[in-house]
Amino acid sequence: AVPVQLRWAKIDSATLGAGHTDQWQLYYQADPNATGTTTQWKSVGTPFTFDTSGNLTAPAGGTFTIPNLTVGTINLGNITVNTGTKGLTQFADTRGTADVAALKQDGSPAGSLADVNISADGRITGTYTNNRTVDLFQIATANFKGPNFLEKLDGGAFRETRESGPAVAVDTKIVGQALEISNTDIADEFTKLIVTQQAYSANTRIVTTGNEMMQEVLNMVR
Repeated sequence: AVPVQLRWAKIDSATLGAGHTDQWQLYYQADPNATGTTTQWKSVGTPFTFDTSGNLTAPAGGTFTIPNLTVGTINLGNITVNTGTKGLTQFADTRGTADVAALKQDGSPAGSLADVNISADGRITGTYTNNRTVDLFQIATANFKGPNFLEKLDGGAFRETRESGPAVAVDTKIVGQALEISNTDIADEFTKLIVTQQAYSANTRIVTTGNEMMQEVLNMVR
């Protein structure tokens, strides 16, 4: 983005008599840091004339070109401006005083995705390097009357079945950038592990005893 400052100057007035018209000249700031004899404000080179009602008569259609527009060390080339047939008026002010309305740019420069956030309502928001924030996606949450009957698919996904019933939308609070707290009882799991280990040891002894008994039976037959 290159800021361009503009100024208007009235160079002729119809109040001066025959042969005179209301004429203005537009200037832009070519060098904000100009000193001495260096040119700071440069004319766009197009005269603007108005009739007695303050309507623009030239340039026709309100279109003009600023040739080789340069601000400081930045050259923007030829810039065409179109104010429209009624976009620029003199307001029939013979004193040469014009009112300027402040305009705000509604665009923004190009940017790349810098950060992603998830709100409590499941809205995924992307923050870009040009300071713009855009809603990218909405996470939908649902429940099923028979969740145990969902059909399991690859990739940790599930599909609705007749037994599970249709999905019912629910309001769920989502916490972004957070880890889920484990719901495992470590003491209970260790207790189960010990019981399983003892049962395995006992079964191993049963197999060993059974093998020894089989050997005795075979020896008796011999």
